[in-house]
Amino acid sequence: MLSQPVVRRRPTPWRSRSTRGFSQIEVAASTALMSVLMIATMASIAASRKRTTDEMNRLQGQLLATELLSEILSLPACDPQSVPPATPGRESGETNGNIRTNWDDVDDYHNLTESPPKSRSGTDIPGFSSWTRSTVIERLKSNDWTQTNATYAFSYRITVSLSRSGQSITTVTAFKNGDTPTHGPLQGP
Repeated sequence: MLSQPVVRRRPTPWRSRSTRGFSQIEVAASTALMSVLMIATMASIAASRKRTTDEMNRLQGQLLATELLSEILSLPACDPQSVPPATPGRESGETNGNIRTNWDDVDDYHNLTESPPKSRSGTDIPGFSSWTRSTVIERLKSNDWTQTNATYAFSYRITVSLSRSGQSITTVTAFKNGDTPTHGPLQGP
């Protein structure tokens, strides 16, 4: 048997390029491009998570502030059992730490600071160990609620502030005139 002669063909330029694969420069350029895209994607995801966390903290802070504000506003403006003191604060018999069950008027909450926030009975509210809740009660002039009044008055500005790990989260303010609460605007950090 006769063998057939082997004919070798020279590859055409289009065929030789497709059989060779990618060059090192092409691989390096595509790797660099993918790296830049991945970094941009990761930065976008991190920023989105931070915004989500900040919004969740703000909503939780407003919930904690509003809960305490509702508790305060449910009480009478002045102590039902005594002559009003010269400055806001707790009267004798109402100073049992931060257990608020025997607090009976608005100014008993003056300068209350809880870390972590507590229920009215003094137990920690679960899940808020790094939070701090504080209140300021200010007596106001009855004809001008923008000015404080050191003497006894029935008008109060109640401010409840929340912070987490030292960072201010939210502040809620309300006004109480006599025994009729009127809410002020919510104020952000």
